[in-house]
Amino acid sequence: MSSLIRPVEDIASCEIPYWLPPGGRDNGVWADMWVLIADLESDDVSEVLDVLAKADVGGYVAVPGGVRARARGAVWHRLWVDAMQYGLAEDVLIRFMRGRSAHDRDRVPNR
Repeated sequence: MSSLIRPVEDIASCEIPYWLPPGGRDNGVWADMWVLIADLESDDVSEVLDVLAKADVGGYVAVPGGVRARARGAVWHRLWVDAMQYGLAEDVLIRFMRGRSAHDRDRVPNR
């Protein structure tokens, strides 16, 4: 078995780092190193990528298992963020989840 070895200078030329799962999408904010932070429901993907971009945190989302999982109807996505901005990404996600919880509570009748 052989491995692909890329010089460090070539990594920056890749739009999305080759070690992230294929078939995902990013928020347009570059990161040198990526780290897995959360699993998201499909309905939250666009909004989370947007709020991360507004905070200038790189975000990348992909369906675990790729095309096959998507064909089987996978409803969740894995989120990677800029490793150097992990703390800020946590803060952004916590605020998003709190806002989501408050919004969901308002929709429950008789509460």
